[in-house]
Amino acid sequence: MEQTYPLGTIVYYGPDKEVTTKIVASVIIDRSVAPIQKDWRGQNITTDPAVIREIGSFLKSHGVTKVVMPNHNVGCEHVEGIDYPEGETCPYCPYWSQDS
Repeated sequence: MEQTYPLGTIVYYGPDKEVTTKIVASVIIDRSVAPIQKDWRGQNITTDPAVIREIGSFLKSHGVTKVVMPNHNVGCEHVEGIDYPEGETCPYCPYWSQDS
């Protein structure tokens, strides 16, 4: 199956699988180029009409017609090496350091 580009992705992050506090939308132009990404953070962002519009506008502005996404959070919102030391587990989101 041939992949159609640009392809959009939307990924949810949060302190556990249920509470989403960060959304990352990406546009993949093709396999040889790093994705273009934008993120949103906050409470209730999955239902915030302004955030939903902004994500749609971001993807549309890059010509995205197909989007893939998982149906739950995939990890914590914190970034290793930025929010906590490289090689350690996130001290803010203990859920993700368990066998989940």
